[in-house]
Amino acid sequence: MHLNRLSGAARLVSYVVFTWLLTCAAARAEVTLVEGADAPIVRIQIPAQANLIVRTWDRQAVQIDGDSSTYTIERSVNRVPAALPPQFIRVAQTKGPDGPITLPAESFVISTLPPGPRNVVIIKGETGHPVGPITVTVPSNSPLVAANVVRGSVLLQNYQNGTFIVHLNNGAVMLDGVSGDGFVQVLRGPIVADDSNFNRLRARTGVGAQIFERCNSRQIEASIVSGSIVYDNGHFDPGLARFDATNGNVAIGTTGASQLNARAGTGRVYTQFERRAQVDGRDTEATVLVEGGGPVVTATSTNGNVYLYDGSLRTKTRVPAEWKAAQVALRRENFGVPPRNSSSTVQPPAEQSPPRDKTPASRPPRGGKPPAGGPRHGLSFGRRF
Repeated sequence: MHLNRLSGAARLVSYVVFTWLLTCAAARAEVTLVEGADAPIVRIQIPAQANLIVRTWDRQAVQIDGDSSTYTIERSVNRVPAALPPQFIRVAQTKGPDGPITLPAESFVISTLPPGPRNVVIIKGETGHPVGPITVTVPSNSPLVAANVVRGSVLLQNYQNGTFIVHLNNGAVMLDGVSGDGFVQVLRGPIVADDSNFNRLRARTGVGAQIFERCNSRQIEASIVSGSIVYDNGHFDPGLARFDATNGNVAIGTTGASQLNARAGTGRVYTQFERRAQVDGRDTEATVLVEGGGPVVTATSTNGNVYLYDGSLRTKTRVPAEWKAAQVALRRENFGVPPRNSSSTVQPPAEQSPPRDKTPASRPPRGGKPPAGGPRHGLSFGRRF
């Protein structure tokens, strides 16, 4: 994807980073380079405020652009076992509009790690000390990239063919031009994905929204407790596709042949199709065969509506009033995302400053060590790969 054609996700993070820069203008930024990192596992652990951008390049090095006094680097070589156990996702809790929300423990299988020795680069912040804007550029062949941030924003851009794991407590996660396998969890805030091709994606949110535009999915499981899910102008390959909202709406707009199964508990199921579609349903349930049927997509809402349509809601000129909630979510007005025609851009990683190689022993931590494995309520990776 060309940088002069950045998506809404990139424009969102540019807005967030710009706002953060206004409050951190005095921060000391420099470029740090970790050379000789061939297909590394990259883990970013920031148990504090941060606006993180993760990008890729074709060099066998990890570059960090940010205030070097706010993080440390650990580098090692670990052996990946032939049979890698599923990664454990801990229980997570947050406050919802109607009381506490609990996201249960889960497991997530990582299938992109070949067995044998593997370079590991860990970038660590310090508990309670804001990191500010930081850009991490990783080799394009990195098989695993994991980011664990307490609050702020995370933009993952053009990472493909590996596995990404993102955990954010408060803030926005943006996936721009991403492919491969991924697990994304946000306790409070939106998940926004543009122009991405998911082989396998698990996305879950406590309070917020999930917006997918122009994405293709083979296997996707998206769930939200309080908020809406919109999968607009998207495509599905044969596999698993499931979207669940407890207190919120679900809207699915498909561009290809598919079988859409919808169920609404206290709300209704609405349909609007311009292409050939066979609709069979009543107020709270519906099955739609789009262009004769295809991959099965399931959309459910316990307390909300389900909207099924073809194409994009952005281009539909006649939309009934009851569809307004889905349109508002797609415009990202309810969680402060800049409009898609924003002129803001995200600049490429700075390379004008001469980088220096930074080893783990180059600077001792400023204070006590962060908890092992990142924030206590984050992801548990078991072995330190």
